[in-house]
Amino acid sequence: MNTQDVVLLGASNLVLGWQAVITAIRQVTTAPINLNVALGMGRSYIKTSAFWFRRLPAISRCGLWDQLPRDSDNPPLVLITDLGNDIVYQFEPDQIAATVRDCIRQILDWRSDAKIVITGLPLASLTGVGKLRFQIAKTILFPGCPLSRTSILERSLSLDLLVRQMAAEFGIPLIEPEPRWYGFDPIHVLPKFRAAAFQKYFAAFELAIPGMNSRTSSNVRLDLPTAAARTVFGRNRIVEQPVFRSREIVVSAW
Repeated sequence: MNTQDVVLLGASNLVLGWQAVITAIRQVTTAPINLNVALGMGRSYIKTSAFWFRRLPAISRCGLWDQLPRDSDNPPLVLITDLGNDIVYQFEPDQIAATVRDCIRQILDWRSDAKIVITGLPLASLTGVGKLRFQIAKTILFPGCPLSRTSILERSLSLDLLVRQMAAEFGIPLIEPEPRWYGFDPIHVLPKFRAAAFQKYFAAFELAIPGMNSRTSSNVRLDLPTAAARTVFGRNRIVEQPVFRSREIVVSAW
């Protein structure tokens, strides 16, 4: 059976929802899955990003782009999410949008038939955050960010508009996060809604098989994959890929 290539680009919501992601993928295809991911807590599309003692390369410049497979007949499925991190890294909305555009172009240069889905920013959640809640959340999630609540909201609104325009230009479905998915933390989907969120995202590929439930093996937990190249406590670490291989799914992280 021909394989189904899947590419995931994003940050903390992919990390926190990893098991929900795997289940959602398995619900839209019966083919063996070749999964390539660029994810990580605090991951940036534009720059090398740090989370505690670990650093990861920018999504736009990581090893994924040189390792994408070219031997499948099925159109690849590509999910682009978590676009807001680069706002708190103080990049302008047009810089972020331009980098995401470059990622889309690289995907289409790889496979012009790729099915791409992009998620919007959680604007309803962000705009509903009061000053105290905002300050607490920012201190916990991005303690080094000097931007004010007003500045972050303005940049989020501008970026969302640019992403919508880009999605329309490329004919890419843009999926709205639902306000009920979020709690005190305005940017991370609550655990009880992660399955629903990723099912909604993957449903946009319009490949779901009627009446199909996740495969029996989807109950097996897959560990979060370790990126091929990262820096830990100042030392470069290289991990051979793929990090997981079975008859049903192969996982590589970049």
